[in-house]
Amino acid sequence: MHRYFLLGAVLVAAFLIPVTDTGGQQQVKIGGKLVVAQGTDAESVDPINFSASPTASIMEHIIQTLVRLDVEDRGGQLETTPKGVLAESWSVSPDGRVWTFNLRRGIKFHDGTDLDASVVKLSLERALHPDCAAPFRSAVLGRLAYSPASATTGTVADKNAIVWRANLLLGPEGNNVSVAIASGASLGVSVSGSAITVTAPAGTTAAAVIRAVNENAAANKLVWASNAPGSDGSGAVAPVTATRLSGFATSVEAPDANTVRITLASPFAPLLQHLAHTAATIVSAKRVREAIAAAPPCGKGLQDKVEGTGPFMLKEWRRGERMVLVKNPNYWERDAAGRQLPYLDEIEWRVIPDDAARMIELERGTVHIAVRVPPLDVPRLQRDPNIVLDFTTSVRTIYIGMNVRDRIPDTPTGAANPLADRRVRQALNYCVDKEAIVRTIMGGQARVSDAPIVPQVFGYAKVGPYPFDPARAAALLREAGVTLPLRLKMHHPRGRYVRDVQVAQAVQAMLGTCRIEVELIPMEFVSFLALINKAPSEAEHQLYLLGWGTITLDADYGLYSLFHSSQWPPGPFNRGYYKNDRVDALLQQGREEANPDRRKAIYAEAQRLIWEDAPWIFSHSESQITGIRRNVKGADVHVTERLILWQTWMD
Repeated sequence: MHRYFLLGAVLVAAFLIPVTDTGGQQQVKIGGKLVVAQGTDAESVDPINFSASPTASIMEHIIQTLVRLDVEDRGGQLETTPKGVLAESWSVSPDGRVWTFNLRRGIKFHDGTDLDASVVKLSLERALHPDCAAPFRSAVLGRLAYSPASATTGTVADKNAIVWRANLLLGPEGNNVSVAIASGASLGVSVSGSAITVTAPAGTTAAAVIRAVNENAAANKLVWASNAPGSDGSGAVAPVTATRLSGFATSVEAPDANTVRITLASPFAPLLQHLAHTAATIVSAKRVREAIAAAPPCGKGLQDKVEGTGPFMLKEWRRGERMVLVKNPNYWERDAAGRQLPYLDEIEWRVIPDDAARMIELERGTVHIAVRVPPLDVPRLQRDPNIVLDFTTSVRTIYIGMNVRDRIPDTPTGAANPLADRRVRQALNYCVDKEAIVRTIMGGQARVSDAPIVPQVFGYAKVGPYPFDPARAAALLREAGVTLPLRLKMHHPRGRYVRDVQVAQAVQAMLGTCRIEVELIPMEFVSFLALINKAPSEAEHQLYLLGWGTITLDADYGLYSLFHSSQWPPGPFNRGYYKNDRVDALLQQGREEANPDRRKAIYAEAQRLIWEDAPWIFSHSESQITGIRRNVKGADVHVTERLILWQTWMD
């Protein structure tokens, strides 16, 4: 049982100092503390260890990307314009494969270290490291090549071949790692600088060497040893003279301190949109290297404390309650009038999962901004003279995902899964009246889904909707041989999406009319994500309510991430384990095709096949409704569901 404490007052942390520029710009007031209420806590502040928009909204005030997307709504079609953040300018080669970014000079991280090209390379390569299992690795940076430094000793035929792979990110010395195997009286591992020497008696197996190296803390900071493919490690190792690991091969280069070069195997039209994603943010190299030295190859501790270049710094985080950010006094950006940003001294993100409690706090003035206003509360809040409601387009689709594997968990002893049959999944779609959900639960502030992505996204193609047709659903269930009542479980978050609990309850009731009995299991959002982010062999979930915002405004991000079979958890986002070979091929083609019209045709076919396979109950797309106290000025609600608050001030 969760318990929520409603606080009686907002404490302003500093005097508000009015400042007006001489050019007649609007007066702003410097200082003060802003309180934002959202339904869920952040998962992490590490860019390789998060998966949800509420987390990104906070992180983008601490850490920054090379570019950002400015979005303009032109008659329902969203147009994006990349703008420089840490990159001052960029260019692309005529063949579209080589992108060169020129960094802004003089920018410092919160820990006082300097931004340069080597730091950018470090952050992006950490996100690319396969062992780090960054959730957005494939979705955001999948077109960037990554090949870690490695060497193979021994031979497969002799069953003693060992692959030595460098643990990335230890700095320039990482490329100087060497390994040697020498004869000795006993098995041992020694490390001198970045040189590893293994002593081994005659007859020592490769498997024993691998185990000794990986269990040695000093060696393990430099390398990870494993069997070479085709070698089981049973053969005896032979002496190996000092052998340097070959250099890392990635798409990211730092030819000089102020230049970053990214080379792609083939053109990728939405690269800038992907580099604007929070997963591509740049963090302090000093902090990263300290973390990785403690826990190679990915680092430990960054999920709780990260050093960025953003307008705010992390001051306090009480998980499940609040996160407090404090002004970065050395922030590099200024407003149009030349004033240093940010205006505020502090921002507090307060976790209030219950919609009603969140609105009460907004009305009392104990919070200044409340996200995800329930549509049915809109008329009352519009009558409050102290509150302004912001209505902003959203690119988020809400769906009920389905585990489509033959068994749950997907092991020989797992329970047979009725959702593996496409006819059953289609039947569930016909059982749910999405129009009624939009009209009654969402108060008309949503749109029935007619595709896996929303119309504002490039590549969208209308392929639905599934109409409400219980008779058709019954026929499909009979055809599939389903014994009724069919009993299923649905896990869902509480407070993450607009009226998510009520949507889950409505779906439960509607499926019940088709004799599909659904047990609802509400969960705190971070725990919910952990549950559905398991490999198929460990999966427990059947149905799960989730949302996805295609924040790059390109179909690649909205389709590849969720429907390509390479994106099964743990890590990525195809959490129903959907697989269709033709869809896989189309989504890969869409990534590689440069011609916009051909990309649209590719994505149209992919969406048609996905719609027919019905791996989701396709529900609706949200609208963003945000409650803002009238004395809050300059708060920007972005189409990507981010709050942008570094030019916000309080009257």
